[in-house]
Amino acid sequence: MVTVIESSSALRKRKILKKLLNFSIMVIGQSGSGRSTFINTLCDQMVVESSSTINLYSPEELSLPTRELQLRKSNVELEDNEGVKISLNIIDTPGFGDSLNNDESFKLIKDYIKYQFDEILVEESRLRRNPRFKDGRIHACLYFITPTGHGLREIDVEIMKQLGEYVNLLPCISKTDSLTLEELKLNKKLIMEDIEHYKLPIFDFNNDYFSYDESLDDETVELNKYLQKTIPFALMGSNTTIKDTATGEIKRVRKYPWGIVDIFDNDVSDVSILKNTLLITHLNELKDFTHEVLYENYRTKTLGDANEDYESSNSFSAQKATHNAVERDVSHSITREISMGHYEPESANEGQTDADIQLKEELIRKEEERLRAFEERVQKDLLLKREEIEARERELAELERRLAEENLA
Repeated sequence: MVTVIESSSALRKRKILKKLLNFSIMVIGQSGSGRSTFINTLCDQMVVESSSTINLYSPEELSLPTRELQLRKSNVELEDNEGVKISLNIIDTPGFGDSLNNDESFKLIKDYIKYQFDEILVEESRLRRNPRFKDGRIHACLYFITPTGHGLREIDVEIMKQLGEYVNLLPCISKTDSLTLEELKLNKKLIMEDIEHYKLPIFDFNNDYFSYDESLDDETVELNKYLQKTIPFALMGSNTTIKDTATGEIKRVRKYPWGIVDIFDNDVSDVSILKNTLLITHLNELKDFTHEVLYENYRTKTLGDANEDYESSNSFSAQKATHNAVERDVSHSITREISMGHYEPESANEGQTDADIQLKEELIRKEEERLRAFEERVQKDLLLKREEIEARERELAELERRLAEENLA
């Protein structure tokens, strides 16, 4: 009997190891803040090109005071030393903060995060759920703060205010290799003072939510206290690796004329600490908090708004889910009645008030508007990509012409 139990336990463990853990991270920061390099550092491989090496805008767009933010998505499969596999979804934000007016960038990011909640809300309302449905909710958002020595800027305060309600927001200081240890300490102090002054909703490792976990031991409590004191995380990244001649270990470093810096050295950066927090120690906690606290708060609010005032724009997501559920229930009822031979056309609206019918019509109208706006955005993106391809083709043709002329000469 013991052998059977042990075999079953081993089988369950193998099944768990085969199953991918889905985890999503959004990285927000202005151009030049080191987002792309940090993403490559986090995944220990080249995932995205540096924003400084690719053309984000056409020459015409560069002259505009407002330039639309781009969301760049990547997926990487990682595996730790115990064989646990993580499907890491990364959403990068090239172009953030590049405009004089960044309201549209704020709106696009917030709408994207809320849309993932809407997808879950709709899926939960289905009579038969899709077994292959993928949860796209953002479990952690890393916001890169430029170290100015004066705390937070207005753009930092505004974006953190708008996002903290919907995502686990982790503030980070970018490119800390440009600071001395004293300057880094001062920047952390000033940033935390601003966060407390403006009451910005960042992720709290000492949240009461975690205190109800019976499996929480003293070691974890101390770790949470340490992580809370570490915020904001001091980060730097590197695409350069070297081999330690003494240990044979491959290290990621930053090279300078005076020497090299190991970016995983805890004395000069928090890269190692944040990486372990995201992918090992707090991966499940961040996912649970997203679902049980952030999503539930969003769900309660949107459904409550829908009941109070279905015409409110803030309740659109909940109305969409309610509308789809009502339509499916009506369709299901009609199908059942037809199969029993009792269906009458008027029965579909039986028991519905004028307000119910008006609500359904309003939901359909708003859904059509959202789809039109989405289609316009897709068409705009396609047009920009087509223009970019044509420009590259012209450059290639010009290069081939020059090479041909040089060969003839």
